[in-house]
Amino acid sequence: MSALCRAFGVSRQTGYKWLRRYVSAGRSIKILEDLSKRPKRSPGATPDAIVKVILEARRMHPGWGARKLRAWLLLRAAWLLQSKGVDPASLPTPSTFGAVLRREGLTRPRPKRWRTPPSEQPFATTTAPNGTWCVDFKGQFRTQDGRQCYPLTIMDAFSRKLLCCKALYVPEGRRVRKEFEAIFAAYGLPAAIRSDNGPPFASVGLGGLSSLSIWWTQLRIRHERIEPGKPQQNGRHERMHRTLKLEATSPPASTLRAQQEAFDQFQRLYNGERPHEALGGKTPNDVYLPSTRLLPRRLEPFSYPPNCEVRRVRGDGIALLGRRRVKVSKTLAGHSVAFRWICDTKWEVRYGPITLGIFDLRTHQVIGRRHSKRGPPFREAPLW
Repeated sequence: MSALCRAFGVSRQTGYKWLRRYVSAGRSIKILEDLSKRPKRSPGATPDAIVKVILEARRMHPGWGARKLRAWLLLRAAWLLQSKGVDPASLPTPSTFGAVLRREGLTRPRPKRWRTPPSEQPFATTTAPNGTWCVDFKGQFRTQDGRQCYPLTIMDAFSRKLLCCKALYVPEGRRVRKEFEAIFAAYGLPAAIRSDNGPPFASVGLGGLSSLSIWWTQLRIRHERIEPGKPQQNGRHERMHRTLKLEATSPPASTLRAQQEAFDQFQRLYNGERPHEALGGKTPNDVYLPSTRLLPRRLEPFSYPPNCEVRRVRGDGIALLGRRRVKVSKTLAGHSVAFRWICDTKWEVRYGPITLGIFDLRTHQVIGRRHSKRGPPFREAPLW
């Protein structure tokens, strides 16, 4: 025995243990394989009833993670716990939920990648419902009948309430305005709307104004545009798009109408059933309140300080300052802009609270930054 143990590099105690197991098993060679180190009893193991509840909740919501499943079971699905005879107080921690899902092969680890720390500045003033609404088009795709679908999504940044999820076949400003009119009539007006720099929300003209953003400005809604190439400044909305893609567009529906039905079902689930960690496990419907600012029947014109020259923009985008023709923007045709004298040869051009640029009498051009942010307001007059 000593010679054999030295030949195989094990101790004599291990050699005699293998011999006893071999003899007791009727000289079967399989008994010499490594045995499982799992204990015969696990008093702290998750009960089978709770495991069944976790798997049932996951089957009902395949796109949810451990934290959301636990919050949903505690706040929204007491009937499921009662049907399985499980006490809500006995539910394990989210880490145990995750362990059960991993053991059953229902999750996969995220690949490690380098990340840039996001900027929190755009969300610093969102402290109440209707403080800021987020709007964007989720990436277009084709339904099974080959038709293009452009999902328009509008969300309240504070409560995460999905106010609109509309399947459009073309992203036109006229159709987007129609959807906003319905949302404004139902929920009131927000203080600000945040979007990217693409059409129909913005343009390459002076001040980045489009017909849609001009309408928002007339309604006294501040338009916030994120910086180009920085979607993390609208991260809450982008995160919602990820969930929307997982639960409502993979795979796409057969027709545009069927896709809209899937969006409506997702909107009801997202607002009324799906708990949010940032809301303490509550749903958006539990937190959101309609705005007290109602959609006006008539748009009030802007009032400018008395030291301004107010001129109406013609259909060709020209405004007359004395005998000088000032090229402003065709988007502002029919609207009034204000010229405020700064120095000998320069005038500041404004539309409401938005600075369009500086008109130079020597070059006869309005110099302004394309896609510029909202400029400083007049000190002589309030913003709105």
